[in-house]
Amino acid sequence: MPTAIYSQTSSYNQFWNDFQFVTPIKGKWSNEINIGQVWTSVPIGEDPFHANAQLYARVWLHYSFAMFKVSLFTGYNHNPEIRSVEQDGLPEIRSAIQGIYYFKKTPVALSARLRIEDHLDKRRQRGLEENFRVRSQLKLIKPLNALEITKGTIYLAASEEFFTQTGTDIFEHPQFGSNRITIGCGYAITNDFLIEMDYSNDYYPSKIQQLSYNAVQVNLSCYNWLRNLKRALAK
Repeated sequence: MPTAIYSQTSSYNQFWNDFQFVTPIKGKWSNEINIGQVWTSVPIGEDPFHANAQLYARVWLHYSFAMFKVSLFTGYNHNPEIRSVEQDGLPEIRSAIQGIYYFKKTPVALSARLRIEDHLDKRRQRGLEENFRVRSQLKLIKPLNALEITKGTIYLAASEEFFTQTGTDIFEHPQFGSNRITIGCGYAITNDFLIEMDYSNDYYPSKIQQLSYNAVQVNLSCYNWLRNLKRALAK
């Protein structure tokens, strides 16, 4: 007699923050530094600030030409030990290469992104373990009170992203990992300083247990920050 297996869905509430510091280097080259944090609830509660789940720092190198932008980054993730959400407290090193194509930049910015990430996870018994993740995203940004984002502009942002997990060989046994839907609103405080608040839902399908992460995210983006800092210190 066949037995029906019903999957169970576990939901977590989270709060993410991300600080982006972007500065031009020369010509079409630019540099970016990301610093961020993830707070999370646990299965026995709904408080998104119950525990600190992750701290990370990344350094990017961008090259832009025509309607394309190619980027590389390397970063360090610290995952505090939260056994109730299956974190083991050990570090992780991430590196990635990505490309973005802009179908349109004004008055609506529509872009497609493909990123390949290399994850090196520290394991207590087995040392470092490597796996790859492929991420594909479609993103739209629409200014509401201007044709482009400058000081005083309010804008909407929305994206759809798919995550594919692989083994140590990027072409080995790829499988659908998760789906992320994001929608939010931003405001340009100055031409170079933007604040954005988003809602994201990450969904991890499984025949046994499905996971859903509901997150509120606050992003602060600082462009030309070195030049603006020098100007502020010179006053």
